[in-house]
Amino acid sequence: MSVAHDESTAHDHGIPDDGYTLRAVPDLRGIPVEDASGISIGSLYGALAEAGTGLIRYLDLELTTAKSHVLVPIGHARVRELQVGAVPHIRLRAALLEDLQQVPAVPPDVAHIDDPFERDLLAAYGRTFHGERYYAHPSYDHSGVFAGDHMVVPESAGLDQPLTQLSYMRGWKVADGEPDLRGWPLRTADSSDSGIRISDLVIDPAAAKVRYIVLGMPDNDARLLPVGFVSIDRKDEWASAHPLTIADIEALPAHDGGGVTREAEERLMAVLRKTMEGSRKYLLPDFRV
Repeated sequence: MSVAHDESTAHDHGIPDDGYTLRAVPDLRGIPVEDASGISIGSLYGALAEAGTGLIRYLDLELTTAKSHVLVPIGHARVRELQVGAVPHIRLRAALLEDLQQVPAVPPDVAHIDDPFERDLLAAYGRTFHGERYYAHPSYDHSGVFAGDHMVVPESAGLDQPLTQLSYMRGWKVADGEPDLRGWPLRTADSSDSGIRISDLVIDPAAAKVRYIVLGMPDNDARLLPVGFVSIDRKDEWASAHPLTIADIEALPAHDGGGVTREAEERLMAVLRKTMEGSRKYLLPDFRV
C-alpha cells in the first residue's frame, strides 16, 4: 500500500498537485497530547494541510512510548479549555493509547497519503468510538445546532430509556433557549428548497442530548441524520445538511419510526462514510475543527 512520500520526491512519484493533495506543515509542533482518558501519550510533530486551501486535515502525533507517528483526523482531537497563560494541550475524543497502537503508522515528515490508506485510517479511528465513547464521534457534535450541553429536559424520571424520538417521549421537551427544529425546512448542497423537513428529533435520555435529526421526505418516508451533519439559521428557521445532496439523503437507510438500535446506527454511519469518499471526504465531521 502506498502511504507516504516526502515533499522533495512527491512530484517524482506522480502525486497530483491539486486541491486535495496534502502537505506537511510544522504548525502546532510540540503541543502535548493526551488520550481520551487524560494520559500523556506524546506531542504533535506537525500536521498535514490541503495544498490548495491550507486547511489542516490531520495532526501528526509522535507517540512517546511506541516511538512512532500516527495521523489523527483534526475533528478527533480537541484543544483543552485553558486558563490564561497556561500551556495549550490536546486531548483525543475517544482513542486510548492502546487504540492508537492499532492505527496504521506513518513515517515522520509524511507529505502524502493515498485514498486506500485514508479509508483504513478512518476505519481504525471509527473502531475507537464504541461503548460509552460512541457518541464522542464528531458526527454527534451538536455545536452547529444547539448551544447548551443538555438540549432536551425531562419533566419526570425515566433516564434508562433507549434512543427514542422526542415526540414519543411523554414528559420531555426541548430545553428553554434551544431551538425546536421540528417543522423546519432542510437545505442541501444542491437545493435550497429540497422539500425535506425536520419531522422529529431522536434523543438520548441518559445524556439529555439530541443524537439524530429525523428527516421527513416528500414521499412521506423518513431518514435519520446524525446531528453533527446539520447546521442551522436560527433567525430564519431553516437547517442545512450542506455536505449532502438530496440523492445522498434518499440513499440513507429508511427509518420506520421505532427505536434506534446500535446496529442501525452503525449501518447508517457506514453509508455516510461511503457516500463521502474521494474528493468529498474532507466534508465529513471527522475533519471539522
